[in-house]
Amino acid sequence: MLRKTPKQFIYIAIFVVPFLLLFFNSTFGHGLKLRFMGFGTWSVALARWPVQEAQMMLSYRKSFRENQRLKRDIGALKARVISLEEMVREEGRYERLARFREKQTFSSISAVVIARDPANWNSSLMVNRGKSDGIRPGMAVINGDGVVGKVAEVAKDVSKVILVNDPGFSVAVLDRRSRESALVTGSLSSKCRMSYLPERADIEVGDEIITSKLSTDFPEDVLIGVVTQVFPSDNGSSMEAEVQPAITVSQIEEVLIIK
Repeated sequence: MLRKTPKQFIYIAIFVVPFLLLFFNSTFGHGLKLRFMGFGTWSVALARWPVQEAQMMLSYRKSFRENQRLKRDIGALKARVISLEEMVREEGRYERLARFREKQTFSSISAVVIARDPANWNSSLMVNRGKSDGIRPGMAVINGDGVVGKVAEVAKDVSKVILVNDPGFSVAVLDRRSRESALVTGSLSSKCRMSYLPERADIEVGDEIITSKLSTDFPEDVLIGVVTQVFPSDNGSSMEAEVQPAITVSQIEEVLIIK
């Protein structure tokens, strides 16, 4: 006959006591049953905690990956929206330039800005037209806002354009209001200089300056800019004026080259 050890009694108690507590209906047993069930509930909750934590970690990892994927999708959609918006703006610029070109009586060819000179960012740029398109040095360059500059150098398929505010640029002009004649040249600043005005020239701040028919490169009546300051020349025998160009140098993307 097998000898029962304390360990066997413990195993029997583990199985028998819960059975008696659950199925024995005495008042005493009922109280113990409730206590045992409460202990059991706590034990079950304690046992489930690692499982719940593991589920939360797995769920977090899945959510994190989903969040990363959604961020990538949102980034791609934003890039596409920006690209579409840029296409719409570009189409709008081409349309405005085409309408402006249709109104002109002179022959011209459209060109796109493809580069700028890093050493002279605001005074020159490169366009995608050259000798193969019939472009020559000295040709006038304009856009819908007004005078842009002149062609300075020409290669086979590209040309360098000096802008209206470059010191090497000059053009004969008129004050649109008073019809005073003068010469506009570029300067080292972002503005132009209007020279050779008579000592008592009728010119005022706010006057619009346009190209003159005396110009050998530009057609007449193309806007140069607006007078921002009037002052005596260095020798005191004539007047000069400061002119803010009509174009925004940093925003030039398409131009017309007058042939």
